[in-house]
Amino acid sequence: MTQASGCQSRICGMSITFSPLTSASHSAFSSHFTAHRLNVNAMHGLAAPIMGFDHFRTSGPTFPPHPHAGFSAVSYLFEDSAGELRNRDSLGHDIVIEPGAMVWSQAAFGMVHDEQPAVPGVEVHGLQLFVNLSQANKALAPDVFHAPADQVPCIITDAARIKVLAGALDGVTGPIQPAESFNFFDMRLSSRFSLDLPERHNVMFYVLSGTVDVEGAGERHRLDAHQAIALSHDAVNESVSITTHQGAHLLFLSGVDANEPVATHGPFIMNDQAGLQAAYSRYVAGEMGRLSPL
Repeated sequence: MTQASGCQSRICGMSITFSPLTSASHSAFSSHFTAHRLNVNAMHGLAAPIMGFDHFRTSGPTFPPHPHAGFSAVSYLFEDSAGELRNRDSLGHDIVIEPGAMVWSQAAFGMVHDEQPAVPGVEVHGLQLFVNLSQANKALAPDVFHAPADQVPCIITDAARIKVLAGALDGVTGPIQPAESFNFFDMRLSSRFSLDLPERHNVMFYVLSGTVDVEGAGERHRLDAHQAIALSHDAVNESVSITTHQGAHLLFLSGVDANEPVATHGPFIMNDQAGLQAAYSRYVAGEMGRLSPL
């Protein structure tokens, strides 16, 4: 087996470049919020457009109302979550996210939101992603997309059960279609499964439980729980195989890297310092709306 080491497959004349294998660090951010957080910067740019990744558990309010601009904040609750997550924003939405559901907050030009367990003290198990937007779409009016659990299609085969939350797989389209192409699949595998890689997308696999081998272009990488690997490819019809021997639960995430400069500060992801200052000025002036604490 070739261990994950950031080997540049493309240099060897192959069409897939794998990132280093990356383990999520586990931290407590308050007395009732813990997360396995991925350092996407350790993935050599191959996780883009994903800029933030928290596999979290929370049982109480942690973050007061706060702004976002230049990207999408995505909240997804796993089916085993005991509690629901209340998501409010300055556009007027007040959504309770149930287990198996997702809210995609495309902040773009700017919005204010907050999230907390719908019932204090009942633990919520979920994922939050920050997905960057290209410069052309950072000026879009903010929008929010909700995928209730009963509207998320599921593909069932002998080897897998796959929830298609965003994007498309084998002709099945998810309920979330953001401004920029993105695939989000929640996968439970029982054996070997082959997956075609979307053209021009970077891809990330993250394992929630079990162990999988991800294999493509002559390389094989083993991932255990709370580990991730990213890849890019330059072939039109490229695929990888994912193998588990005792069952595994994992996520498949993919999107397009805009290959633009990135500047970040707090809740803003822009292209330069001028963009960050403009976003902050919009927030202070109330152009992102207001949201009072509960």
